[in-house]
Amino acid sequence: MCVAPDDLRPQVDPLSGTVTVDERRAALSDSDAAAVEHALRMGETWGLAVVAITVGPPEWEVALAEISALGVAVRRVDTAGNNSPRSLSPAEIAGDPRWVAAQLAAQIRQAGPAAMVVCGDRSARHGVGAVPGLLAAELRMPHALGLVAVELTGYPKLRVDKRLEGGWRERIVVASPSVLSVEAAGVRLRRADLRSLVAAPRNVAEVVPAVEVQLRGTVEFATPGPYRPRALRVAPPDGDAHERLVALAGANVTGSTNRVIGPLDPEEATDELIAFLSGHGYLAGETVPG
Repeated sequence: MCVAPDDLRPQVDPLSGTVTVDERRAALSDSDAAAVEHALRMGETWGLAVVAITVGPPEWEVALAEISALGVAVRRVDTAGNNSPRSLSPAEIAGDPRWVAAQLAAQIRQAGPAAMVVCGDRSARHGVGAVPGLLAAELRMPHALGLVAVELTGYPKLRVDKRLEGGWRERIVVASPSVLSVEAAGVRLRRADLRSLVAAPRNVAEVVPAVEVQLRGTVEFATPGPYRPRALRVAPPDGDAHERLVALAGANVTGSTNRVIGPLDPEEATDELIAFLSGHGYLAGETVPG
C-alpha cells in the first residue's frame, strides 16, 4: 500500500494564510488507515507479503512504526526533514503529485510484481486525490477509485463498491493487478499488540533515495495573501443607456444617499447606522429591532 502520514492539525494564520505544520505530529489519515487494513486483509487471505511505501521525511518514522508493528515491511523514499514547526511554501501546499507518483512507481517496480496497490483516496495535506490515478498511469494498471467497500473473493479478483453521486453505489469486479483508491468507510485499522509496539525499533523503514524522474512542464505558485471576501453583489441600474451611465458614475446628485447627521446620542447613531447598512443591502434578510 502507499501511505502519506502528515500533521493532521496544521496551524493556519487567518490574516496571512500561512500554514504551519510540525512533521513530528505526523499520523495516518483515515483513508490511509483504511488502505493499510485492506492491504493486510488481502495479504492474509491470499498469502502474499504486504509492503508499505511512502515518500516523506524522517519525522514520519513514528507513524510508520505503527504500520511496521502490524507485520508490514516499510520502505520510505527520503526527503528533506525538519525537526521543528515550519511554514509551508505555496508549492509545498499544492504538492507535486506527478513526482510523488513517479517515485512510488519506481519503488513498486523494484519490490517486484504487485498483486494490488492500495492507496488512500487523498492525502491529508493536499486533498486532491491525484496520486492514485497518476500512479496507475505510471504502472499501466487499471484504476478503481472512490471505493467504500472491498470484498475479498477468489484470487486474483475483488468485489468492490464504488461511490457515485446522489448516494448511489456501483458494484464492480476488479482483477489483479490494479490500483485501488479507498475511502475511510466501513473499515478500521487494527491495533498492534503492546509487545509488538514496544519491540518495534524507532527507525523501522528501509530508507531509499529518490530516483531521477523527468516531468513535463512546470507550475509556478504565487505567494498566498490574506483572505478577502467577495464584493457585494449589486443589482444593475434601470433605464436607457444614459440613465444607466449616470447611475453607474454616481452623477445623480439628487438621488445620492450620502449625508451627515448629528450630533446624535449613541442609541440614535446606532439606529441610523443599521438603517444605512440595511438600505444598502449589507444586512439583507435580517430583522433590525426597533
